[in-house]
Amino acid sequence: METNKVENNNLNGLTKTAYEIIKKKIIIGELKQGEVISISAMSKKLNISRTPVTYACQRLEYDKFLTIVPKQGVIINTITINDAREIYELRAAIETYAAKHVFDHINKTDIDYLENSYKKQIQDVEQNDPKLFMLEDIDFHKYILKKYENSHFFSIIDNLFDRAYLLGIESCKNSTRLRKSLEEHRRIIDCITNNDKDCFVEEIEQNILNGYISLTSGYMI
Repeated sequence: METNKVENNNLNGLTKTAYEIIKKKIIIGELKQGEVISISAMSKKLNISRTPVTYACQRLEYDKFLTIVPKQGVIINTITINDAREIYELRAAIETYAAKHVFDHINKTDIDYLENSYKKQIQDVEQNDPKLFMLEDIDFHKYILKKYENSHFFSIIDNLFDRAYLLGIESCKNSTRLRKSLEEHRRIIDCITNNDKDCFVEEIEQNILNGYISLTSGYMI
């Protein structure tokens, strides 16, 4: 009985490890959209046995990062225009709702954190590095969201932001969008310092929706 428990714990641990590694490879583009890879090949590459890798892929399929094709392996999902619309709409709904509730609780420490994040974003824009910018962009938005204490939000948000990162990279490949997004973040902070709640909520929503507009006007997924 004890041996089975240890084996199950090991399997769960390896499954979680495989899940995180594969998801990261998808997010950073090491595994590209539309790419086909066998579970056996993935298992060898990760040096993790086939069973936990299979379980990890099943979870990633549930999270919409890939599709398991019997006797072939997995296909890394391509994010469609409709997927993008749903992701941006969900972000806008969650973040504007949270913004309305956290505004009165934002303090100087929070403003200092956002200002520091903004300075990092400036450096990323100057280097024209959309990947680093998007990492900081997501941290900026997540920080505000975390002021709203709702555990159920975060069961949704982490997966949502992982997929939003992929979209944001494409959107911010346009250097104009990169700079516009920076300007929008500046206005979000200014709304806080000016104690303008309506402006704060509106700017957060507009920042998210402008990312979608830039993405869909530039090319088709």
